[in-house]
Amino acid sequence: MYRLEKMISAIEIILKHVHEGIVIANREGRVVYVNEANERITGLDNRKILGKYVKDVVPDSSLIKVIETGKEMLGNRTRVRDKYVISNIVPIYDGDEIIGSISVFLDITEVEDLNIRLKKAQEQIADLSQQLSNYTGDGEFVAGKSAIMKKIMYLARKAAGVNSNVLITGESGTGKEVIARFIHKSGSRRDKPFVAVNCGAIPETLLESELFGYEPGAFTGAGSRGKAGIFEQAEGGTIFLDEIGDMPLSLQVKLLRVLQDREILRLGGTRKIRLDVRVMSATNKPLEKMVAEKAFRGDLYYRLNVIQINLPPLRERKEDIPLYVRFVMNKLSKQIGLATPRISPKTMKTLMEYDFPGNIRELENILEKSMIMDEDGIIDVNDLPELVKGYTGIDGLCIDTRQNWPTLKEVEKTLLEKTLSAFPNKTKAAEMLGISRATLYRKMKEID
Repeated sequence: MYRLEKMISAIEIILKHVHEGIVIANREGRVVYVNEANERITGLDNRKILGKYVKDVVPDSSLIKVIETGKEMLGNRTRVRDKYVISNIVPIYDGDEIIGSISVFLDITEVEDLNIRLKKAQEQIADLSQQLSNYTGDGEFVAGKSAIMKKIMYLARKAAGVNSNVLITGESGTGKEVIARFIHKSGSRRDKPFVAVNCGAIPETLLESELFGYEPGAFTGAGSRGKAGIFEQAEGGTIFLDEIGDMPLSLQVKLLRVLQDREILRLGGTRKIRLDVRVMSATNKPLEKMVAEKAFRGDLYYRLNVIQINLPPLRERKEDIPLYVRFVMNKLSKQIGLATPRISPKTMKTLMEYDFPGNIRELENILEKSMIMDEDGIIDVNDLPELVKGYTGIDGLCIDTRQNWPTLKEVEKTLLEKTLSAFPNKTKAAEMLGISRATLYRKMKEID
């Protein structure tokens, strides 16, 4: 007895601070030591345990069995009142003689809780890692925890692993160029140029020379040294043709030839220039419908549309709005030199209810105005533009509550127009609206 007590006394300071529960029994099966963790885990009063027979306190305990057999029991599951603990029990020797046994145990509930917390922490780390990997390196990032954005990011990463042409579609302001930059930055051409050109912003008379360059004296006003076009500037990297749906038909023919032959001819030149350029393009127009109407070349469409990524509007993935809000506010605070304000729950709710016809671009504009108007470090509803405060969203439609409530016919017309814009195929449009094709055609006539 004295030998066991002496051993315990020598290490009691250590036993006292161990997080796990500890119970020590002597050779007769009486409890001679319990630490504070035992009371926390089992709920038993330590003062009422000391000196008692183990079997009287915990009938299922294996401490006696270990003393009798001299064999350790690891991972042993034991019921203590209304709890289960998992314990490691080993004999205590003095030379060759067994003088007791010690049980070190944990509440299974605690273990399971730790596993759950660990799993959540791992998921949070994975999510943060995912968001960091969505950063483009250009002050932008591709946000999205919604299921649809996760699918888009999966497709974008697949696209980054190859050099095929990519067509990105979606409404204005959805971040088509941001996705294109992400694909470029994630691919093998990341260290080469990314050159973007808006095909709708350059006059038709200048677009050809901007894209393909020109030789000296090619036209009136041409530089004496000539000029390399955007395709040449993007050599080895990526050219991003934004608003490709606005490209004139005459230039579409020349672009098709470039995609087929991988070479260009400068305006006024005779020497062909070989190219190694990846082409990504974007549009907010229904190219399939334009092809059917002969407003866009079908052969060019299929060349551009090897991999298609369709970016949904912000109103269809509202769970992504808080993520954008946090990122944009941090970015804007650096740009305009203001501390990043907090945003009230009511303001976030208002933003979540707004339909953002201008998508992410509009969200950034709203947040910048709100940050400038804010005076107390907290953006509340009064800091939002009047446009946002006065609107409520109904099934993807923006309705101004400050004016007369719209008629059913007006709402139907808006919904039909949005559906037909998103789904030019009449069968698909009817399916999305849950009506027959005949009903769709009838309603189309009614709104004409």
